[in-house]
Amino acid sequence: MGTHHRSPHRFGLYLIIAMALSMVTGNGSAADHPTLVNPETTTCVTCHDEVLAVRVPHPPAADDCLTCHVFEASEGETSVGLMESGSALCLACHDGLAAAATGEIAVPHAPVVDDCGTCHGAHGTDFDAMLVVEPALICAECHDLDDTDAAHPLPVRRADCRTCHEAHGSKNAHMLRGSSRHVPFEEGSCDACHRTPRGTRVRLLQEGGALCEACHGDIANDGDAVVHTAIKQGRCVECHDPHLADRPHLLKADGGELCFSCHPDIAERAKGPGAHAALEDGCDGCHDAHSSDRPAMLLDDVDELCGTCHDSADPDLRRLHFGADMTTIRCLGCHDPHGSSSMPLIANGSIHPPFREGCSNCHGATAQELEGGGGNALCEMCHDDVAETIATAAVPHPAMEAMECVDCHSPHASRQPKLLRAAGGELCLDCHEDQAGGEGESVHRAISWIGCHSCHLPHGGPSENLLRASGNDLCNGCHLKNRVKVDRNGDVRLDGGFVLRGERARELEMIGLDPFLRKNHPIPEHPVTGMIDGKGRTEVAKSLVGQEMTCRLCHEPHAAASSKLFTWKATNQAELCIACHPK
Repeated sequence: MGTHHRSPHRFGLYLIIAMALSMVTGNGSAADHPTLVNPETTTCVTCHDEVLAVRVPHPPAADDCLTCHVFEASEGETSVGLMESGSALCLACHDGLAAAATGEIAVPHAPVVDDCGTCHGAHGTDFDAMLVVEPALICAECHDLDDTDAAHPLPVRRADCRTCHEAHGSKNAHMLRGSSRHVPFEEGSCDACHRTPRGTRVRLLQEGGALCEACHGDIANDGDAVVHTAIKQGRCVECHDPHLADRPHLLKADGGELCFSCHPDIAERAKGPGAHAALEDGCDGCHDAHSSDRPAMLLDDVDELCGTCHDSADPDLRRLHFGADMTTIRCLGCHDPHGSSSMPLIANGSIHPPFREGCSNCHGATAQELEGGGGNALCEMCHDDVAETIATAAVPHPAMEAMECVDCHSPHASRQPKLLRAAGGELCLDCHEDQAGGEGESVHRAISWIGCHSCHLPHGGPSENLLRASGNDLCNGCHLKNRVKVDRNGDVRLDGGFVLRGERARELEMIGLDPFLRKNHPIPEHPVTGMIDGKGRTEVAKSLVGQEMTCRLCHEPHAAASSKLFTWKATNQAELCIACHPK
């Protein structure tokens, strides 16, 4: 027989709750106040402050007592009663539970039919959902734990009963919730996923996605180039309930809400006033949930996807696009597919000012007619400073001779800053694919967070490799504590005018050096600049003697096997140190 031992303090709390419940569950008879009270001018909690002295107060108790109570004054006294008796009072607000409270649901829960106060406190409690005891113990108030364990294939006393059962009653046998059930759960084959229990401890046969893959190994296509991160990391149960759910495929939430839990940046646009209407039906109209052979797990090429709703031959669509041939333009060159606060889905990462003002700044009568014949000459009419940089750069960017401005920049709008056509380093990797990280390698976050232009000048510059600064000075612009500026919002401002916000700002790794920026990383007194002479306290590999000490000696600038981008193919700090100090 399962037993529970309650402390005197907890018993006292139960007694107080029981006294309060006696008012709620009675027949609505009035309780007398000692003096005349006007409810319109009196704050009840002045005397009844214990009502709100709980972690989870009942909103009506906190907002307006008259939601549930009635006051009657007679012969110099005030009587206080309830609007309705029993569950009828609760159903005045919680009408969605009417069938459960009246027993009309297929499988009713007896305490719910008897009295809401069996499980819930009238004015509030210290427990979630205003339960009179902790959620994990509420069912054990009526159900013996030993009997409950015996009625299930595996011990369940450590679990929250609400994981599988509806607390107020259900249309399903045993008050089970949901209409979608995992086949092993439906069949009672718990051993398909669980080991033989040790006492009351229930364990899985395997951890993470390995367990799911035993049956669902075909969910992610091995040949697909892009696999959902949640699947790669074995986080299947973040989207799917392993037992049962109210939605198809055991999904934990509806439509895009499930996706938005990991993609809040998209949620902000998708729920805003300029949201793409297609998202009302969920994200799976454009994206595969598990894997795809296209970027962003798209179901088809971008323009083909757009064409399923927007006919490229539609004359109204062509008119809105200044007569352009809709079969030859890239929709994402101007539009954000999730939503935008700028005109109809116009990407507002950056918008070309002439485009915002009107097409006639660059175009003639139609989209095909460009001022000045188009090409770079058109761009240089406004951006003559860029043209001068290209022409006079000591180290020119060869792409400036072979490509046009619109190969890298959208002439209208972009989800990226500077009207760039792609995010991060994607744009540059079209030409510099040899700089992309190999399989399993970590990529420099400057590339994925900002782009190659965080370190390199894209149009030409004075330094080798088009670097914004030379040597350690370039790295210090992002990683030196005394140089990086952090504002009161937590935003981090880096050299070059770049800004990191939110999680990226918190994840940025910064170091401290001596006032002359010569030493103290990665350990005190360790030099970060100067010539390596091999005369220090620790022996240095002979091949390094005579070399200049810089950040590049220990860290790769683009990608490496370790998350800290260690050189020498080192995967951890120890391997790196041994590469330079073999003894």
